[in-house]
Amino acid sequence: MVPRSLLVMIFAAALLAGCATVDPWTDARIESEVKARLVAQHDANLTRLGVVSREQSVYLSGTVESGEQKETAESVARSVPGVKRVVSTLDVRSRPE
Repeated sequence: MVPRSLLVMIFAAALLAGCATVDPWTDARIESEVKARLVAQHDANLTRLGVVSREQSVYLSGTVESGEQKETAESVARSVPGVKRVVSTLDVRSRPE
């Protein structure tokens, strides 16, 4: 028969391993910092882009005016500490004249 203390330790280890997730505050910080850095880009209007961070992956959505703006937004997101991956669904559309 297995000692009760050993069973408790095994159960506790399994419980803790199942709870090992990314801190939600990390994602909130990443999301806030990406948004702030996009706003700081004075050469391009990137303030209306959607930014979501989940498990240290940043998801960018919205419309930009050029491929250069798209690259800038993606680069800004990658530059934030803690970001592991950037997923971009940014659409490039030039403004109607």
